[in-house]
Amino acid sequence: MSAVRFQVWGCRGGRNTHGSRIGNLTSCYSLRAGDDLYVFDAGRGLLVLADAVLGADPALRGVARVHLLITHGHMDHWEGLKDASWMWKRGNGLDLTLIGPAEALGAISSAHAPPSFVPLELLALGTLARLGRVELAAGATLALPGATLRTVALHHYSGAADGRRYLDTLGYQLIVDSGPTVAYLSDHEPTADTRAVEDAVLAQSDLALIDANYGAVADHAYGHGSVEYAAALARRHPGVRVLAAHHGPLRDDDAIEAGLRVHAPANLALAIEGSALVWDGGAR
Repeated sequence: MSAVRFQVWGCRGGRNTHGSRIGNLTSCYSLRAGDDLYVFDAGRGLLVLADAVLGADPALRGVARVHLLITHGHMDHWEGLKDASWMWKRGNGLDLTLIGPAEALGAISSAHAPPSFVPLELLALGTLARLGRVELAAGATLALPGATLRTVALHHYSGAADGRRYLDTLGYQLIVDSGPTVAYLSDHEPTADTRAVEDAVLAQSDLALIDANYGAVADHAYGHGSVEYAAALARRHPGVRVLAAHHGPLRDDDAIEAGLRVHAPANLALAIEGSALVWDGGAR
């Protein structure tokens, strides 16, 4: 297989910001392997990614199939769908599949239904070659072209105390044929009960993206983790490259970078928009 390339297009949580050196757009990360592009979440970063796919970016030239892995129903994880240029450029020929929990796919359909907008299926007419949907639950394994996808349940909710509303939220582990294994554990508040799942996923991964909405474990709330906990995971799994991602929208660059300096083992780094990792060989 040719080189496998991972890129960060959006690494903010909750809402889009401006003026940050680290990242301003909501969640979107991609892994390109052969003719396939696997995309973790479809926040506003998807607009930049879609333009790169249809434009002159040599790293994305020749993509035929896009597999969009949606973690859950909160709109900051799918708000880029209707604005992505591949939904508007006529005859672009891409095969696009939305993959995620039924709750999330239902939220996407409802949000795009009239009178709010138009269904994505209507936008896809004459633009995409195909628009498909695949519902997944936690514990599923899905064979994709060139890769295998596994899912785990994450701990994510809105509200506080008695007003909590839990969402069906999936963590993903993407195992690329003859390539790397990437784990995506975003929008997840770790607890003692989730540690075994986290460790099992990271033990079989080369790269892991971890929710770092807050700076410290003591601040965990609303179904989100911290850079301190991401560092703890990195120390428990020294052979895995860990990226602290989903930076909280109220945390400025200085606070995010300070958190990394305080807690970081050598294998922990920040997810930064525009950054990339490349594997020229197989998995570890």
